[in-house]
Amino acid sequence: MNPFIENLYQSFLQHKTNDCLQIEDKNFSYEDVLNRSNQIRHQLQNVNSQNIGIYLTDDVYMYASILAVWFEGRTYVPIHPDFPLTKNLSVIQQADIDTILSSVETKDNFDIHIIDTQKTFETEVLPPKDSTLTNNAYILFTSGSTGNPKGVPIQFSNLYYFSESFHSTFGKLTSEDNVLQMFELTFDLSVMSYLIPFLNGAKVIGLHKKETKFLQILDLLEANEITVALMVPSILNLIIPYLDPSIQNESLRLNLFCGEALLVKQIEGWKNFIPNASIHNVYGPTENTIFCTNYKVETPIKEKKGIISIGKSMENSNMSFIDENANEGELLLSGKFLTQFYWKNEEKTNEAFIQKDGKTYYKTGDWCLKDEDGDYFYVNRIDFQAKINGFRVELAEIEYFANQKLENAISVAVIHKDQNDNDNLILFINDMNSNDEEINDHLKNNLPDYCIPSKIIKVKNFPTNTSGKIDRNELKKSLV
Repeated sequence: MNPFIENLYQSFLQHKTNDCLQIEDKNFSYEDVLNRSNQIRHQLQNVNSQNIGIYLTDDVYMYASILAVWFEGRTYVPIHPDFPLTKNLSVIQQADIDTILSSVETKDNFDIHIIDTQKTFETEVLPPKDSTLTNNAYILFTSGSTGNPKGVPIQFSNLYYFSESFHSTFGKLTSEDNVLQMFELTFDLSVMSYLIPFLNGAKVIGLHKKETKFLQILDLLEANEITVALMVPSILNLIIPYLDPSIQNESLRLNLFCGEALLVKQIEGWKNFIPNASIHNVYGPTENTIFCTNYKVETPIKEKKGIISIGKSMENSNMSFIDENANEGELLLSGKFLTQFYWKNEEKTNEAFIQKDGKTYYKTGDWCLKDEDGDYFYVNRIDFQAKINGFRVELAEIEYFANQKLENAISVAVIHKDQNDNDNLILFINDMNSNDEEINDHLKNNLPDYCIPSKIIKVKNFPTNTSGKIDRNELKKSLV
């Protein structure tokens, strides 16, 4: 028996009376969710394909569908209703999907079999089917620079070792824990947010579409309903301006941040609101299963140019540079979290994965530093390094100095090509009242002339993508 699936199944049996899932103030027990998954499994019996699409509905049936797919020894592939039809059709074609699970009528016609996950049948509870740790648990398709999504297959073994490492790093959750799930299933941080609670009999608190995401999170925290939360740092940009200094959260005990660079100034505006929480900055790309590093944020905070350290590797994962003696370079990842290839994409696999000393390493595309204690620091994406008039410009450095002159706001620097194909440096700030002249003077005092933005643009809020990260491409589009 697959030990990952066995652990998950036994948790649902052992905690059947516990609350498993809360959505829109409605609670579902572990027994409720297991029974719903069994109904869906009944309809999967006549489906032959390995990869099953799950249409994102953010309801109990979506989570029951994940269990159904896994307990049938299959692989799930998220299908996002807000993605363009062409992208979803590309995913369906690449993953050989002939069946999608959905509790609602799909927005688009995918011209394949749709299983209604709300249907019920007279059927016995089935134990999980035999599967192996080398079976794929899910395939997530990332955007890809060419516009053609590339698939990242993650095996049950990757999730097994991730969950073991999570527990050894942060401790086991209990049935008293309420875990925030703020992510779409197309973003792999969602997997930690439902999987770790499911393995421990804790409750997952999901968000809904009827209210803005950050306001839901703020309401839950002010009501002391959340004890564990994994977040993207961008959400703090939205929440912090709404914090009431007279109100503190008492319930949050573990607060993890991942997905983007975490800034010292973001945490300084946040930590007083969550005085009882242990705050950790974690890091990891989809290719290395959710996240693989840990840095506990304590005073004094370890940082480089305002970006908090990503720390050291968790168990079962390894960080290094091409030159093992170097303290700076492109970050490489290896170990038991790592996928070995992109789905049916040999060209992209050969670009991103290298073999060294009999091991597979993933080239992250992230430029990092390592200090004398062995802690790593994210500096910037290698493709964020740009050239202005032949000079190399690091966007993170410009943002660092601009942020020093901002109180409850941050900056985002982008390179934009004008009509004559010249590169221009543009600085966006999410503060309509910021002093442009003061910011420019500060930049000129700390940076060479070619690093001074040609324009500062103020926005009320930064656009975010479906993962909740700041969407730099949308900012660039606003310049056209």
